[in-house]
Amino acid sequence: MIPMDETTDASPRPALPAVPVLLTAATRWESRPLAAALGLSPAADGRWEGSQGGRRVTLVQTGMGAERTAAALGRGFVAADYGLALSAGLCGAMQEEVRSGDIVADAREAEMDFVVPLRETAKALRLPFHFGRILHTNLVLQPAAKRRLGAEHRAVACDMETQAVRRWAHGTALTVLGVRAVLDEVGQRAPADAPEGDDAASLARYALAHAAELPLLAGTGLRSARAMRRLSRFLKAYLEIPR
Repeated sequence: MIPMDETTDASPRPALPAVPVLLTAATRWESRPLAAALGLSPAADGRWEGSQGGRRVTLVQTGMGAERTAAALGRGFVAADYGLALSAGLCGAMQEEVRSGDIVADAREAEMDFVVPLRETAKALRLPFHFGRILHTNLVLQPAAKRRLGAEHRAVACDMETQAVRRWAHGTALTVLGVRAVLDEVGQRAPADAPEGDDAASLARYALAHAAELPLLAGTGLRSARAMRRLSRFLKAYLEIPR
């Protein structure tokens, strides 16, 4: 693991291929910080576009889970239009040493031209970083399940969308990386769902339905904001690497 610090250094990093990039994020709490950090402009509902480091970047908010992710990518997105897909957002830790706010990357089967800059970006920013498997789950896992499945599958973290992005890109030349920030540590509980929308009415209904868990929700919200700031900073630096 690379130690954390909020400083940077000026050491050169290996070139990143100059390819169009597709970013996916499940919720507004993930997509909006990314769009702001990358300077992307709204192009449609749940879609932002722009450029970073001379690369065309498209960000789509898919919704939570594999089914919604597959449906979102099936609405007009073509794998051949991109050279790199980044499944970004939050994840749950499945190993004790992985902490909230750490950056996790699942780079299986990816070319080293995309993988080495991940490590070098973390080193340049001095952020805690882990390579490893991101396990797919269909629901939010709680501590006992995270520990058990993490040991069984040798997974470093889990999420609900990365596998759907890989499945969508299967059989094409598109490189898919899961790049996530840890929300909940292996011993921490996480809310089992999220508000159905981000309007005031949806948030109020969610709060009323989860009144007994308001302290958990508040703590999760604070960790989410912190983790997404770090992930947004990391991905901005990664995509700014010269071609």
